[in-house]
Amino acid sequence: MSGNGEIAQDVLAGRWDALKGPPLLLVELPAEHGGLDLLIYDERGTLVDVSFVPAELVLQS
Repeated sequence: MSGNGEIAQDVLAGRWDALKGPPLLLVELPAEHGGLDLLIYDERGTLVDVSFVPAELVLQS
């Protein structure tokens, strides 16, 4: 890979390393059009990933 492909691979590798590391903080926020945005922080408070969970997958209680 070269260029953007290498950058994307490096970003994914960095996220994987962060997720394998020390305990993380997970923050759930309501997404603009339903569902949830999940913000994942490392132990230093650095944002390491943002994920979206569609409303269909969010359990309502």
